[in-house]
Amino acid sequence: MAKAKTATFFIRRKLDISATTAATLTIDTSAYVDPADRQGLMIEEVDYVFFDSSNKLPYETTTRQYAVQLLAGGFTELQDYDNEDLISSGGMVMSSTYQPSKDADVYPDALATPGGRILVDDQMTLVGKSSDTSANMSVAVLIKAKVVSLSNKDYMALALQTVAN
Repeated sequence: MAKAKTATFFIRRKLDISATTAATLTIDTSAYVDPADRQGLMIEEVDYVFFDSSNKLPYETTTRQYAVQLLAGGFTELQDYDNEDLISSGGMVMSSTYQPSKDADVYPDALATPGGRILVDDQMTLVGKSSDTSANMSVAVLIKAKVVSLSNKDYMALALQTVAN
């Protein structure tokens, strides 16, 4: 379906998720996506690192929940987990005894595409939120990707799916 135009590379961003209201970060993908050349961005893997931005150490607190989602397109709130624009999600729960538990969708939903999730959107959004105020809580997202070229048929199918969502 897709033929690689570049080697694998990483897109890295950081988001402050210390508040109970959703924080968002727009990731511009227009440099990788080109309708004229039927070019898309294949997301191969996504990883999340939760940390204390004041000292770069793992975050330590009690009784908190943190959620983060990487979505295709523009969003301002966390979305349902069956949303087709959801590329990947991660979460961390801190118990009352400071025991962390972390969960991440390291491999994004490929939507029937072998090798990864192909985007033809000109932006992705990283959305994160905390269940309670947490000073200096941040999450870094590491997106493993490559630029691919698609057949006319495949590009049109992805573009129509993007518009439909």
